[in-house]
Amino acid sequence: MTNIDTQNRESFLNNLTEKLGIERQNVAEHPFYPINDLPATTLQDKSSKELLEIAKKRVEKINTNLVETTKAQLKDTIDQLTKELGQGKILLPIDERFAEYGLEQFSKEHRLESADDQLMFWEKGAEQRETNIANAERANIAIAFAEFLLAESGSIVVETNAGQGRSLHFLPQHYISIIPMSKIVPRSTQAAAYYAKKQEKGEKVGSAIHFISGPSNSGDIEMQLVVGLHGPLAVYYIVVTDM
Repeated sequence: MTNIDTQNRESFLNNLTEKLGIERQNVAEHPFYPINDLPATTLQDKSSKELLEIAKKRVEKINTNLVETTKAQLKDTIDQLTKELGQGKILLPIDERFAEYGLEQFSKEHRLESADDQLMFWEKGAEQRETNIANAERANIAIAFAEFLLAESGSIVVETNAGQGRSLHFLPQHYISIIPMSKIVPRSTQAAAYYAKKQEKGEKVGSAIHFISGPSNSGDIEMQLVVGLHGPLAVYYIVVTDM
């Protein structure tokens, strides 16, 4: 979801209708009425626990691993998972939620204090674009918070902003997404409504909203599914169940 550039829209539409020899129609005179309310009501009656169970079954079909943990055990869960993935360079966004969830080790301040050269951080500013891409390419693991987990599709929603760009989510070898239980929603309808409401209020929305459904894969080659073809080899969802 991105902001639409409406520059010169009126002159373009007027010119188009003139060339076609038709009159412009007022949209208000032809309102859209959905034929049903399924987009909003599908899975709407499910509790967070029920949505989690639906998501667990779905992520199996998109070659994604879902791990449940608590806020108190989150650090140990991530430490164990990064060890299993071979550690190496870890790329992190600039995100205050790490401190909120007891993950102070994933802060720039901690890296400076401990001289930990294993951690790399997203650098803010357009002039850092090439540096960020290079760091993402050489990272073994990226860890970031998701804005939502969509139970129906098993997809996560992430937002591009100054603290994290697109390449952080797509270029590292392995990707770990942290998802609070409260951020599990039925489907894309709820995520889209959330951002639409933010825009209506004049609140800032990231330059891009990404829906990620597990590791990259392709079935184009002889109808054989190949996972990790042009993105992370493996994706892990860590759901924090007591939030």
